[in-house]
Amino acid sequence: MPAEPATPLSKRFAPWLDCLLWMLVGWLAIFLTSLLVFVALRTFLSSQVVEPYLNLLPNLVGIALVLGLGLSRAGESPARVLALKAPPWSTLPAVALSTIGLALLASELDTWMEEIFPPPDWVVEMYRRVLEYHTAWQLMGVALFLVVMAPLSEELMFRGLFLHRLAEGYGARHAVLGSALCFGVFHLLPWQAVGAALVGIYLGWLLIRTRSIFVPMLAHALFNLIPVAAAGLSSRSAILRKLSAGDATASHLPPAWLALSAFAFALGALATRRAGAPGPTPDS
Repeated sequence: MPAEPATPLSKRFAPWLDCLLWMLVGWLAIFLTSLLVFVALRTFLSSQVVEPYLNLLPNLVGIALVLGLGLSRAGESPARVLALKAPPWSTLPAVALSTIGLALLASELDTWMEEIFPPPDWVVEMYRRVLEYHTAWQLMGVALFLVVMAPLSEELMFRGLFLHRLAEGYGARHAVLGSALCFGVFHLLPWQAVGAALVGIYLGWLLIRTRSIFVPMLAHALFNLIPVAAAGLSSRSAILRKLSAGDATASHLPPAWLALSAFAFALGALATRRAGAPGPTPDS
């Protein structure tokens, strides 16, 4: 029986073209799902109680579709493609230290970007609504979206599927850079894209050092947890207001804080490098 012809979505192209196609599919699915969620919220589900939970759907649908397409044509087990391997537990304290330092440095970068390229009001409002919560139920929805589902799904897509596919054609180093670039571009908004790309390099490096997708997942979750926690405590200090993403009035970090953040990031990264399993994915 002759094999069925490959469709444009199932055919394997050059690695960079595969990643571009997957991003386009993900964007389209996220846009259509977001449109349905918007209509639902404006018609019969207009409530701040359910909104944080409905925010889960667009990314979940889009990334699940991309993972399904990519894994169906990978020719390898999902565990190998996505680096589903137990992490080296000894690295986690060092990863936490470097992640906290990077989160502070990234918040400073965000402040500079917002001063050079002030975001429009609708972008500031979007940031505020994503992080806003007033009850424990709303906090659970925000945390489920930003601290659980976003790190889980985005790491499987970018540090799992994308990095593996790029490494097949270009090696581990270029795969880390390429997957980070895709991660930044996928966020679309320039106030997110630059920081996301830089953080993506760090997350890809964590995968290379530990060979486990769960390490960048945990780092990503901690990175997102910091602004979620700061949003609820932002009235208590200027540093917490700064860490609360979307606060356009936040001032720059004091030089001492910047130096301490850089030291924490460097120390944690060095300890991770020493403790992590040497060598990247087999495709390197």
